[in-house]
Amino acid sequence: MSESQPADAIAPAPSEGDVEHKAVALHESGSDGPPGQPERLPESDTEQQDEVSPDSLRMDPRVGEELYGAQFSAIYSDVNVRGVNALGNNNTIHVINYKDQPSAKPVIRDLVGVPELVKVYAEASADKELGEKLGERSTACLTGRPNTGRFSTACVALARRHSADRVHEVLLPADVGPEVLHRTAGSLMEGHGYVLRLPGDGPGQVMRLLADVFRRRSASLLLIKDEDSRAGVPHSAEVQHRGPDPLAVFRAHLRHHLRYQRRLTAEESDRHVDRYLDNSDLVQALQSTYGPREVVPVARALGDHHPAHDDVFTEILRLSQPRRRAYAAKILRSDAGGGAQRQRRADQHERAFRIAYAVFARQPLHYVFEAAGLLLEEIDGQAKRFDWGRLALQHPVSELLGPLDVDWQEGREFNRLHGGSSRSAWLHDGAMRGVIIDEAWHEFDSTRPALLKWLNRLVASDDEPVQRSAAQAAGLLAHHDFERVCADLIDAWAASSRDRVRQAAAWAMVAADMGGQVEHLVRQQIREWAGGHRNYQRDTAARVYASGLQQPDLSWSLADLRRIAEDQMQQHTRMVALGVYQLYAPHRANRIILELTQWSDDQKLQRHAREALLSLAERAADDSPGGPPDLMTRLATHEVDSQDLARLWRLALLTSDSSERAWAMFGQWLGHADGEESLRKSAVALINELTALPALRRRLRFYLGRLPAFEDGLPAWLESALREW
Repeated sequence: MSESQPADAIAPAPSEGDVEHKAVALHESGSDGPPGQPERLPESDTEQQDEVSPDSLRMDPRVGEELYGAQFSAIYSDVNVRGVNALGNNNTIHVINYKDQPSAKPVIRDLVGVPELVKVYAEASADKELGEKLGERSTACLTGRPNTGRFSTACVALARRHSADRVHEVLLPADVGPEVLHRTAGSLMEGHGYVLRLPGDGPGQVMRLLADVFRRRSASLLLIKDEDSRAGVPHSAEVQHRGPDPLAVFRAHLRHHLRYQRRLTAEESDRHVDRYLDNSDLVQALQSTYGPREVVPVARALGDHHPAHDDVFTEILRLSQPRRRAYAAKILRSDAGGGAQRQRRADQHERAFRIAYAVFARQPLHYVFEAAGLLLEEIDGQAKRFDWGRLALQHPVSELLGPLDVDWQEGREFNRLHGGSSRSAWLHDGAMRGVIIDEAWHEFDSTRPALLKWLNRLVASDDEPVQRSAAQAAGLLAHHDFERVCADLIDAWAASSRDRVRQAAAWAMVAADMGGQVEHLVRQQIREWAGGHRNYQRDTAARVYASGLQQPDLSWSLADLRRIAEDQMQQHTRMVALGVYQLYAPHRANRIILELTQWSDDQKLQRHAREALLSLAERAADDSPGGPPDLMTRLATHEVDSQDLARLWRLALLTSDSSERAWAMFGQWLGHADGEESLRKSAVALINELTALPALRRRLRFYLGRLPAFEDGLPAWLESALREW
């Protein structure tokens, strides 16, 4: 919509009752059904879409800690960001600019934590060879398994070559290859080091293509690639990475913590570290870790509680990942001590019940009973056994739970004192949830098909807590075998005609992303859904963003949402607007408003622009719930342009299907301005922009006089603003 257009020229959104037009457009956009039967949103789904509140689909951040432990959960809130379009912890992101660039732009992130990393880095076997390669070449590749500390090794190698404050990470959208750096040489700085995680194979070709680009700038590019046992002879510039000694990692982190956090001398720090390492239980736990990420939390916990007495020391070890795995094995090692007197079915029943107890953590216990019965049915079906039927009045809860009975009893007491259901699946250590599911997946791998079919049955339920819990478990399993779980479950859920099943697919993707190891696979899958030919999968991609997932750069997320919004099916949902709502942060306000103003010029996107505005217009600042909307505060501090915001308000106020809600919301804004003098100047500026349009000038006084906030008459400052016209 052009600024010079009269109000009457604003094209209304396509009518939802225009069935013939809708059917043709949906079929043209690519449906799964035969000709004449395109995908369309069922009527019941349309009703549910209107009732969805902005935060109701967002994944609870506790899920990441429950599934992966605190050291693995991705940061979805309280992000410490510098830069106008960054998402990350203490990072600055710069957009790579080049001609004919796609809407999702590559970015370079400053890794400002590298100087601290160098201080606590434990030597790895690849360090010497990697340093030699970087001394000889401008490009090299570090190959290894995830969770072995390979990213830290790459950063330290570049810091030693260039400087700790000259290390950056290159981030590429799913549809952009590393060759983009050949066309954007101007974005690279002389004498700096760059690390790039390389999805798939082929580091040799990338290094050959980019070697000259980095050589001319005396810079270095270090690729990181997953180890592939099927690969042939490695490239001459490849270095194999192996994880550092866990005891060395522990020593380096704890020593640093004691020196700089507890203010001990170097000699005192070394002495205390040696004393801790004299404990055989600690050494055994550290040697059982799966990588540095599991070692560091133990070192930090001991540093925080130094000097750690016996009871604190025991608790710290109990909460370590190796001890959690050992406890999970004990939980699923059903007691067969009953010998011949014990029923053959009892062991499987107990294991199934305990797996269901973990999957449905924090949910009422009746879900656990029902889900355990379904899991037993799937196990019987896989084994082609006679159907035993549902077991009843055979085993009490305490017997079925075994070691988890302590958690169960504690949960009953906790809920009795604090309210809530007294019969809920409770875990004293919430992170045991993911460890138990892991144990079931890895140690009983012959049951994997039954587990996947079981999760599929649970997602087919109409009960949202069941679907949420099953989707979260599927996300955890996708973190271990993304291709299989996505092919067998999530991809089919994403194409379902049922909105609740599509939402389960979105939750599963967010849960998988929280683990931090399959981010590139998650983003690639979302990009395929967003740009594919299936309407329902595009809707699922929007739901992923509405559930809280964020790309490393805001432009990537907005590019996906814009592509999804062009789908005719999205004219009947609010999912794109909810996705924009979840992307909002105060430092991003201006960029998001600028994007929405561009959407307002496109008839296909106008509905999403005004829906997003109205959702954001009522979003309170995080530190002042009940106060003025955050967007209004940004307008008052000139972080958002009043002209851009006015364009969106015009669209919302003058379009028939949003005008009633928009006028009520705009009245609330003016009510906040009436109550806080600091907001009035910007509110008057916004009114001036709106009243420049004659149609809005007449309607403004008409509607404002009928709003409850001004039933006793307009305040003087508002009357003065309106009299100017």
